Amino acid sequence: MDIAEDIYTNIEEVSFKGWDDLTAGYATLHMGPQDGTRLKSGNENSQPSRLATLSLGLLCVLLLATVISLSVHYHKKHNQLSRLQISYNNLTEQEQKYQNTVSEQENKISEMQILFNNLTDENHKLQNKISKKECCFQDWRSFLSGCYYLSLVGKTWSESREDCKDRGADLVIINSREEQVFLNQLGNNLHYWIGLTDSEKEGTWRWVDGTTPPTPQFWRQGEPNNAHEDENCVVFNSFTNSLGNIWSWNDQPCSLKTNWVCEYTLTSS
Repeated sequence: MDIAEDIYTNIEEVSFKGWDDLTAGYATLHMGPQDGTRLKSGNENSQPSRLATLSLGLLCVLLLATVISLSVHYHKKHNQLSRLQISYNNLTEQEQKYQNTVSEQENKISEMQILFNNLTDENHKLQNKISKKECCFQDWRSFLSGCYYLSLVGKTWSESREDCKDRGADLVIINSREEQVFLNQLGNNLHYWIGLTDSEKEGTWRWVDGTTPPTPQFWRQGEPNNAHEDENCVVFNSFTNSLGNIWSWNDQPCSLKTNWVCEYTLTSS
């Protein structure tokens, strides 16, 4: 190789080396600080990036699980609320029915109260009439101005009179033939106490109101006879004689237990 070729070759090597150096210098001059950091730490940051990605994945899984759990919890609560709403609606319906029933019962009670008040008023009026003896008691029979009660059991003369007094009356006093006939119609083949006695004085007959002598008198034939020496009270013997035999009284021991007739007199209203 001659001297000229050798010089040319050296120049060419120097030229290319210089160009490479210039290119490298230019790149170095225009490279920022972060570019340098990435070049130095690229391999060093690859491990934290993977950890960050894994953590982000785990966080997503946790969030998904939380969302699913909340969704299940919400549906349970929603079902519970639905059942509670149904129960509430049923209770409301039952309460309405109960209120309707209570209203109906209150209306019935009000009607019954009105009826009771009316009956009470009627009873008071009736009691006033009875206390004034303007009408006969229940189960009593009326004749002219009197009311009469025939007992269904037997007691002594004194017990019978006490019963009559408890009823606001006394043993019957017979003042007329018509009354004698009426008493005979109370029943057939009966005998009952009347308000006539000679207990205070033998042979002196008095009605329970103290009047004497009794007028008129309807003694049976041969009566009074004091057959047992203690026949001081009088019984009435009913008769069925079509001939109109009204003589039916006879004296008996006052301890005899038989039926009796009570009487009270009506007053004008």
